[in-house]
Amino acid sequence: PHLADLWLLNSCTVKGPSEDNFLNCVKRAQELEKHVVLAGCVPQGQKEHPRLSGLSVVGVQQIDRVVEVVEETLKGNSVRLFSTRRRDKRRLAGAPLDLPKIRRNALIEILPINSGCLNHCTYCKTKHARGDLASYPPEEIVQRTEQAFSEGVVEVWLTSEDLGAYGRDIDVTLPELLWQLVEVIPDNGMLRLGMTNPPYIMEHLEEMAKILLHPRVYSFLHVPVQSGSNQVLEDMRREYNIEDFKYLVEFLRKK
Repeated sequence: PHLADLWLLNSCTVKGPSEDNFLNCVKRAQELEKHVVLAGCVPQGQKEHPRLSGLSVVGVQQIDRVVEVVEETLKGNSVRLFSTRRRDKRRLAGAPLDLPKIRRNALIEILPINSGCLNHCTYCKTKHARGDLASYPPEEIVQRTEQAFSEGVVEVWLTSEDLGAYGRDIDVTLPELLWQLVEVIPDNGMLRLGMTNPPYIMEHLEEMAKILLHPRVYSFLHVPVQSGSNQVLEDMRREYNIEDFKYLVEFLRKK
């Protein structure tokens, strides 16, 4: 890092320690008089943060323009790209899925299927960075999945802020997408599902149980409980209670 002309610092605002570490890296880069480009949820959700003033930013929906931002920053300019992608007045989920990438694990494709969410939780800063739900079309997700397996990947991990809410903005359901993906997974491949909040997955439990039993799908689902108190859940505006969570878990376990 000390030899680099520029530091490109990505960030996460889900947890305080992650944000603190990011801000410390920004401070360190400035002390070393490095050019700095910021990315991720911290600058996107806190555009006026005093410690980020005057620094270049590539927004969460503009990651495909990172080279442009880096080049301008190296020239001494400050570039801040926060705009939202739209097509036919509809908000898009983010940058195209077919962008080239270098995988941290050559055998695993981490594939976002939507960004943002439908909730308005009282404690969550991610909502300010990611906004309302925006889903990638099924055909784009299927195409990227096929491409990943053709490149030697053996697992595809689906990610999002809320998997269960997928498609509600484009009139598609999560099970409909998953059944399409199962069709293109090769015999030696596996599909892994990510995080889903209880409210939006509840209406799909029968189909989800069938999908999780498929031989090319891991029997895994990340469902946060957040609190064991219904009063706390209500104060958090989580839109479910402990009974809902128990029913979801017990239903999938029985199946």
